[in-house]
Amino acid sequence: MYKERTEALEKYFTEPDSEEAQAVARDIKEGVMKEQETVGLVGALLLSIAANVVFTVPDTILSITGPLAPLRDLYMICSTYAFGAEATATCLSVLLILQLNAQHSQHAYRSLAAEDPLAQGLEKDADNRLWVRMMQSLNIQADEDATYATIFAPTDRAVNTFLFEMGLSFDQLLARPVLVDQILSYHTIPGASITNMYSKNSGDGNKDLISNNEQQPTVMATGDPNAALQAYKSPITGLVALVDAQGNRAVVVGGGTKYGRVVFYDISAVLMSSSYFFNFKDAFKTYPQWSAAGELISKAALYSDTLASSIIGSSESTWLLPNNDALKPIAAKLMAAPAGELAQFMEYHVLPSLRAVPGGWQNGGKVDTKLPGHSIHSKLGTTTATDPFTGATVSDAPLLTLIPEVGIEARATIYNIYTGKSIIIAINEPLTPNTGIAKLLGSAVNSGRRRSLLQRHRQSHANNWAAQNTQRAIRAAAAGNIPVSAATRAGVNNAQLARGNCINCLRWANTW
Repeated sequence: MYKERTEALEKYFTEPDSEEAQAVARDIKEGVMKEQETVGLVGALLLSIAANVVFTVPDTILSITGPLAPLRDLYMICSTYAFGAEATATCLSVLLILQLNAQHSQHAYRSLAAEDPLAQGLEKDADNRLWVRMMQSLNIQADEDATYATIFAPTDRAVNTFLFEMGLSFDQLLARPVLVDQILSYHTIPGASITNMYSKNSGDGNKDLISNNEQQPTVMATGDPNAALQAYKSPITGLVALVDAQGNRAVVVGGGTKYGRVVFYDISAVLMSSSYFFNFKDAFKTYPQWSAAGELISKAALYSDTLASSIIGSSESTWLLPNNDALKPIAAKLMAAPAGELAQFMEYHVLPSLRAVPGGWQNGGKVDTKLPGHSIHSKLGTTTATDPFTGATVSDAPLLTLIPEVGIEARATIYNIYTGKSIIIAINEPLTPNTGIAKLLGSAVNSGRRRSLLQRHRQSHANNWAAQNTQRAIRAAAAGNIPVSAATRAGVNNAQLARGNCINCLRWANTW
């Protein structure tokens, strides 16, 4: 086993792109290898390297600073633990290598050192100060030598325009880390370092990397598992235009700033994914499975100031929206109900505060609704899901169940869709309050239906709850061990990606 790990570590230094080398790198970074084993393996390898290199032993190991300091620390670790005879050889090998000015030493340093804050790649750019603060708020980290990625960074003016449309202050935005991550992840193109928007794509017949045809745009998979991005060069202005999931356009206005293998470009507007919207109207366009709920809300709002103000977005609220299949059996009765009863039914689906999943919920909690004197109860647990960036099964996906006053419980199926100051959580059953509407609906509220959202748009289950999509996408790009198509497998853009012309779907890491 020791021999196998030593050979793997040798490939880590000499063949860094090999599968064995990347496995060792992941083990070291994730702490799988114990400190003692790491020291022993590194020392054994460095000794073999040093045997063929002219070197001098430093006068005092403690005086070493700079990029070789981590190797100095290895010696301190080695001298702290008593490993017997092998420890002497290990420590000696580290001592010998400390003075080597070689690429191997630099690679060892970068692999053992912590990842750096990615925001520092833009810190000197006065046009993106707000974007830098957003990245810093989530402490996004990246290995600058291993992470192939392109990041489209809206200018400060673009971010301020976005905030105005959302009805948020910048501090309110930062107080919504899930929303911040949704925005950052959609602006991140993992696996593709685009150093020149006007270069050729050597991996696709030497075509233009960015299409010249608006009708056949270049497609980019993003750090958002549910939404891709389109790009094309304007035949008139020559500018590169980006088309987001909602059909809005932004243009690349500058940049090409490099941070290792990560490239930043300034863009003229915040790109809108399928996870955040300026208003309900835009959200309903993307999620047609909520059209019945939208129609009922519109009618009920005529008789409810509470609903009217919530729709406008003048206050923070959480909307629990049943899908069309859930409402179909009771829609006719709801439309025939007295206006006040309909209004109460819909008010029962609105909560007077933001409750993102899972942080805003408790297992066994009682939650007041905007229908005065009426509440729901919540059950919060976990379930398994597929991590869209690694393909691995995770066991910490939230499972939120809501228990109404009357009728069967509902399960949350889509989490954390932001609409201005509000948030939408989709549910698979309507919630019925203990009012006159319960008697009117009768047995329909106890049917025990369970429906899926097999309509135009589906949201990945492994998304929108941990505020970690951006970080996961960046680390997946650095690892280089999965195709980008895995990150979009559950998203609406599968068919789009399958049509081709995607720069980061078939090859995971490349530079143009």
